[in-house]
Amino acid sequence: MKQHGIANAAAVLAAAFLLSVAAPRSAHALDLQHARAQRDLTPALRKSLTDQVSDEAGTYLDQEDQKRNSGKVFVDLQQKFEYLPNYGPRGQLVVSVKLGGVEYDPTKPGTSHGKPTGNLKYLVFSYSLEKGQWVEIEKPRWETESLGTKGAQQMTGNIARGEKAKAAAEQAAKTRAAAAAAAAAAQKAANASGNQ
Repeated sequence: MKQHGIANAAAVLAAAFLLSVAAPRSAHALDLQHARAQRDLTPALRKSLTDQVSDEAGTYLDQEDQKRNSGKVFVDLQQKFEYLPNYGPRGQLVVSVKLGGVEYDPTKPGTSHGKPTGNLKYLVFSYSLEKGQWVEIEKPRWETESLGTKGAQQMTGNIARGEKAKAAAEQAAKTRAAAAAAAAAAQKAANASGNQ
């Protein structure tokens, strides 16, 4: 009796599973017919967009440098763009370009730039490709990702370690260069005395 009940329960579960799996497949198949895949940028399109965004980003980079020099909270924007291509409402290629960095307070100690505030900030540019030309579709806007107090502490530690490692590498490179110069000078002196 128990085995018969277990077999019936297993059959019901199997049927429910098959029906639940079969139904979404047909629904997804209909959706996938109209889905538009995200599009990669060709090297030529990426270069032309990079040139255009670089020109516009220059103003923002200068503004952040001015803030830093005057002791105001600033964003250390990295000059590396992140491209997020997609399609617009009329099927045209639309690309959001992000330029991001860590926000610092230069009046507080922590790193060579000051103390990280715990915020990552992104400057987002939006363009569409129309007749082979990039057209700005909205003004650049700032987005903020807050990592909180713990995030700020971790960022400070990571940046300080990175700066220390960079300084050590630079010092090692200087030492190697000085040793190479001394060896070259000694070799030149030895060659000169050997020729006499």
